[in-house]
Amino acid sequence: MLRRILTLPMTATPWVDLTYLTLGLVSGCASLTLVFAGPVTGVLLLITLVGFVKLYADAWVVRWWANLERRRGALAGVPIPLSRRTWQGRNLPARLAAALRDPMLWRELVWAVVLFAFGLGAFCVGVIAWSVALALITAPAWAWSVSGGVDFGAFTADRTWEQIAIGVLAGPPAVVAAAWTVRGCALAEALLAQALLRGDEQERITELQVSRAGAVDAAAVELRRIERDLHDGAQARLVALAMDLGLARERLDSDPDGAARLLEGAHEDAKTALVELRDLARGIHPAILADRGLDAAVSALAARCPVPCTVAMDVPQRLPAAVESAAYFTVAEALTNVAKHSGAHRCEVAGTLAGGRLVVEVRDDGRGDADARRGTGIAGLRGRVEALDGRLTVTGAPGRGTVLRAELPCAS
Repeated sequence: MLRRILTLPMTATPWVDLTYLTLGLVSGCASLTLVFAGPVTGVLLLITLVGFVKLYADAWVVRWWANLERRRGALAGVPIPLSRRTWQGRNLPARLAAALRDPMLWRELVWAVVLFAFGLGAFCVGVIAWSVALALITAPAWAWSVSGGVDFGAFTADRTWEQIAIGVLAGPPAVVAAAWTVRGCALAEALLAQALLRGDEQERITELQVSRAGAVDAAAVELRRIERDLHDGAQARLVALAMDLGLARERLDSDPDGAARLLEGAHEDAKTALVELRDLARGIHPAILADRGLDAAVSALAARCPVPCTVAMDVPQRLPAAVESAAYFTVAEALTNVAKHSGAHRCEVAGTLAGGRLVVEVRDDGRGDADARRGTGIAGLRGRVEALDGRLTVTGAPGRGTVLRAELPCAS
């Protein structure tokens, strides 16, 4: 314990804490400006229709800023889970009302106001502590230049040996005290942020309800796809097969050659129907995924992709079946979008395990205009991923391609 106390200044922790406090000061100034330029102005503009739009946009800006604050907490060793809540409603006033009824939004606004005062105070305390410590420990290097000696209140150090004694005897304890002062300020600020910004059980319940609804929608879409594929593919082939066999039976005695041609056509229809049923079964759960794992299954998808695709999967062990299945279909849908919509010349698939989560990314060099609202399957993928408590994001810029990223927890 004593060794940990004495060696803290020799680690990176004090500098990380000072960075945390500095970012807190910057964020506090920005948050105070945000509150007055955002929600407060939005409330004053509610007499116009612009006020409703601005206030709703401000609510999303506050949530985005609060998530930055949650990320900042990791610097002080107090990670705060990001908020993924949404405000549901049939129209803008309904969604705005849902946002205003959200307790977390008000807690984020409270933190936006509190952070300015607390962040300013914590930063000043930290800077003063380090300034005093560094001044004491370096006293022998600069005290000689002060005319009449250095006044320390209780005494004045005007001799060289006194200045050296202060640097040697008071300097190291002051540095240790400064490091722990900064550590305490950073920890206090982070714990206060955690108390205000950590989601409660109700928010978690809401997230689960949304993800469950997304899973149900994704399952319904998948069932409709299977029904459509069966109706348009294998079922049509089997109907044609039955008709050909019936005609062949009627012509067997009167027109053997015609019956033989009909049987030949029926044989081709039977083989085609088998291929379509095999492809449909592969779409439900591919055999290669169950037999050889995610790496081999994704490599098979890349090999069938019309756009040249490279694969870099660093997944050394088998994962839960639900995780592998979600990752497989995410890559499959993403590669389908690349081939149909992106106009890309090449793409790549990468996957790795990080922090107990499987992270899969599909990148392309296409137009970079992927949009879930255009029926590209992204909404269904998001429902499938969020059903496993995962997260799916799609980013892109015109001319710079699209990146689809899925994060899936791997706990069995």
